[in-house]
Amino acid sequence: MPKMKFLLPIVAAIAGLVLVSFSARAADLVVPDPSIAPEEVVAIQMKALQFNDNPKPDFGIAQTWNFAHPRNRAMTGPLPRFAGMLKGPAYGQMLNHASHRIVPVPGDGDRVNFDVFMETSRGNVLFFNWAVELVKGGEFDNCWMTVAVSTPRPAGQGS
Repeated sequence: MPKMKFLLPIVAAIAGLVLVSFSARAADLVVPDPSIAPEEVVAIQMKALQFNDNPKPDFGIAQTWNFAHPRNRAMTGPLPRFAGMLKGPAYGQMLNHASHRIVPVPGDGDRVNFDVFMETSRGNVLFFNWAVELVKGGEFDNCWMTVAVSTPRPAGQGS
């Protein structure tokens, strides 16, 4: 039994290190990478917007900005301006929404479109189009990144 008393603090210390390292990784932004498929890009951004303030305030907005195509960044940036746009009346309901469904639209090439259905925190269902494009050259060469998101439109009531 004395061995157990000795091992418990070691096990607790190891568990603490694992939790600390997991928390640190959970707070890191996912960065564009050629291995991330178009639908995954949209899923990463929608999940980030769904849990916008986790693990810290506006983390989801920053994650979404991370996957904005360089042309899109030039039009909507810098990040504080982009955040203001997402918090505005047109896109604000995307933040902390209840659920979403991403539906690929048939097509091919260097641009892929998706229909997104999103249930807001108030139970309204919104519909919008989301487009990602393959970046050619530069820092994000061969990465899929968002080029356009339509303004959400009412699509009914949720559950």
